[in-house]
Amino acid sequence: MRTATPLLLAFVVPALPAAAEAGPPGWFAEAAASIPDGWVPGRIYRVVDDGRKVFIAVFPAGADHPATPGNAFDAGQVLEVTLKREGEADVIVSASLHARSPEDRLRTGNEDHHAGILQRLYARAEAEPGVVPCQIRGWAASDAGTGTPVRGAPDDGAGIVGRLGPPVWQGLSEAAGIEGLRAEFDITGYVDGWFRIENATPPGAAYGEPLPPNHPPTYGGVGWLRATEVHAGYANTQMPVPRLLQYPHVDAADYQPAEGARGHDGHLDGDGTLMRLHACSANWALTTARDFQRGWWRGTCSNQVTLCN
Repeated sequence: MRTATPLLLAFVVPALPAAAEAGPPGWFAEAAASIPDGWVPGRIYRVVDDGRKVFIAVFPAGADHPATPGNAFDAGQVLEVTLKREGEADVIVSASLHARSPEDRLRTGNEDHHAGILQRLYARAEAEPGVVPCQIRGWAASDAGTGTPVRGAPDDGAGIVGRLGPPVWQGLSEAAGIEGLRAEFDITGYVDGWFRIENATPPGAAYGEPLPPNHPPTYGGVGWLRATEVHAGYANTQMPVPRLLQYPHVDAADYQPAEGARGHDGHLDGDGTLMRLHACSANWALTTARDFQRGWWRGTCSNQVTLCN
């Protein structure tokens, strides 16, 4: 079994501000030790009975690895912990693990908008087994003068259905941390290291930049690109805790960003810090940030001229 990356956790009780940096309660380690191998604790997301009953989200270990990416349509499990007061400390009476409710799958921190996205894409997932439905944006990473080949299936041997035009070098995109303007597109699916794209637009088209004479055309239909051929920027989707997460769910544990990717508020600085796009699930993207931390972020954008946030 793969050992999960050590987590730097910020435990948040719902009554407290979402960005609170309180350490875990004294009883937490004992409760977490009851979680089976292959699973890791997320956040305390619900407290009832005057603090005597606590619910901790639990997610599959390794969900932040490109080989075993998490599933935004699966809310994991919940560890239900009953506490009692003994002297100055809370102690565990019982701890039981069980499936989360369908409502927990739609916990997003911004219930109406993001829950609606999940519901719509969940229906697509059931209708199209084998493809993880996504709703993010990206741009072509390749500098090749011949453009980027788009394939008809997620396979290096699949036929080429079109190409994305090569970068337009007269425009420099300092905000996105790249050189040149590139074809950008919707990312609508993911399969084993491949992104399904559609609605691609030529380099610079979104910003009114004319193409050079005889510039190769950009294919705008549906096709597949290797994950290594796709890049993006972090979008601001009002995540309750704006950091990379262990799993594509707002109740997952977060990773404290290191210097170089940390903003003045201690959270992830989304301005030009996305270094690698690995996978997607719904409107979440598995990424590596500038500090080499890998994790899930909700929402990417393809804006190469101004900041995505």
